[in-house]
Amino acid sequence: MAKRNLKRFAMSIVDGFFFLGGKSTDPKDNWKFRRRLIYGAYRLAVAMIIFGAVTFFFDTGVSNQLVIGGVAILTIITTAYTASATYEDAKKKEEPYEDFEH
Repeated sequence: MAKRNLKRFAMSIVDGFFFLGGKSTDPKDNWKFRRRLIYGAYRLAVAMIIFGAVTFFFDTGVSNQLVIGGVAILTIITTAYTASATYEDAKKKEEPYEDFEH
């Protein structure tokens, strides 16, 4: 029991270090690892923006690049996630989309 708790604690430390999260309990979820990476990248981008805002008065060049990079990561995440989800939904669905008003 203690060994399992220690392993779970160690994995949470590793996940926290790499900003990973969003575990799914559904065994049929094929997006489980991708979602963990997306959540991790999202947290990293938010951390970059916050750190850039905090350090703005000390080093404006670095803080500007951190904020720009964080916003770029958020934009890429949103675009890639929605595009790949839409592609997968369209690929799984056999009937074409005809009526969106229902």
